[in-house]
Amino acid sequence: MPNISATQIIILGGGGDLSQRKLLPALLDLFTRKKLPETFNIIGLARTPRTDEQYRQFVAEAIEAHCTNHNHTLQNVMDFCEHVSYVQGSFDDIESYHRLNEAISNFDSTNSIACNRLFYLAVPPKHYHQIFSDLKTTGAADESHGSWTHILVEKPFGRDLETAQTLDTQLASLYREDQIFRIDHYLAKEAVQNILSFRFANTLLKVPWNKDSIESVHINMSETIDVGHRANFYEGVGALRDVGQNHILQLLALVAMREPDNFNTDSIREARCEVLQALKEIPTDEFEASVLRGQYEDYQKNDIVADDSQTETYFELKAELDLSEWKGVPFYLSAGKALDKEEVSIVVKFLDICSGMFVTNTCLSVGNKITLTISPEQTIAITFNTKTPGLGFNLESQTLSFTCEKGDLDIKNAYEKVLYDSIIGDQTLFTHTKEVLAAWKFITPIIEEWDKLPLHQYKKGTKGPAKSIIK
Repeated sequence: MPNISATQIIILGGGGDLSQRKLLPALLDLFTRKKLPETFNIIGLARTPRTDEQYRQFVAEAIEAHCTNHNHTLQNVMDFCEHVSYVQGSFDDIESYHRLNEAISNFDSTNSIACNRLFYLAVPPKHYHQIFSDLKTTGAADESHGSWTHILVEKPFGRDLETAQTLDTQLASLYREDQIFRIDHYLAKEAVQNILSFRFANTLLKVPWNKDSIESVHINMSETIDVGHRANFYEGVGALRDVGQNHILQLLALVAMREPDNFNTDSIREARCEVLQALKEIPTDEFEASVLRGQYEDYQKNDIVADDSQTETYFELKAELDLSEWKGVPFYLSAGKALDKEEVSIVVKFLDICSGMFVTNTCLSVGNKITLTISPEQTIAITFNTKTPGLGFNLESQTLSFTCEKGDLDIKNAYEKVLYDSIIGDQTLFTHTKEVLAAWKFITPIIEEWDKLPLHQYKKGTKGPAKSIIK
């Protein structure tokens, strides 16, 4: 395993939903695959008073409850839990960080080693400021000679451009850029990473991937579930901040980025950043044709949601890039909850270039289309024109598709990749500060006018609002 040594993994919010559903199962998977260091310790920090043994039982029960299809034996789980300990504390109490630092130091002393320190902030963003500061002030985030400290921050990173810049300034004053891992777990999905190989490892696609051949790009993220138990978080955040500023724009960057000179961290992140910085601001007088927001009809019936809530559960955007190769190509972005299907997909529509013998009354053609489906299954489909069977010469559309098979090494939980890469120090799938700020620069002017736009209602289980800006 590259660049890895004894490591302590500290989960701030160790009793929360993210820890139970994603982080602890991902760490167990890494443990059973022998992808964690030989010497490691997992510390959960949360408000509830617990002993180490009680927290180990909590971890085992969380895995049983949320990983019903895992293949780990009871002995695997018990062995994993032996590496787990607990610190009771509050994010707004500096004494909690002193106790945390003491627990970290005690493990180091017991094992006569200076461990790496990996802090995962599985907490609401409102706590970021204090956590960043108190970890540093109490020495909990200190680096010993030959060891490192990494800080993993969940999205959303800020609420707008100003708050993101404030957070970034604070982080930069306390930690180096190579210590900061801004998580967009969507980048860690196997299917999302495969976009790069699909685009740049196939000659057939490298040549026509620009405005000369492509008519439009559609990126969609639809969910059948509603906000459910996330209403407290979702209210006031909304779909645009939740998945638009990060997941959707990162997918756009992967679709539109230029081929990097090298397949390394800096080159890939710089190529993504170039696209995000090229997003053209949408003028307010074009909002009617370029921006749409919606809310499913039962959203306000949730006990936590205000009766007059203006929080969107659906959005559509029409974006364009100020890059010569993409001039005039619209990128239609959409996402929503309580819709008719669960799907994340990218559809690239090509121009209809039929000419010569095919320009007749009977040869009705359509442009080719490539559909990359990221979930629920990873599939690739190409639609093209063929001759209709029979007399005469007519055209019809046919689709060639295949499903990417999953192997034994398939990543079942994107957080497994997030945690593994943060341990080995690979920041390729983490967003650079320039990417975050570029995305907020595009989204913030929309948010500032958001409440002035009509909030279109739609029924749960439908495609979304009746009105749409997508063509």
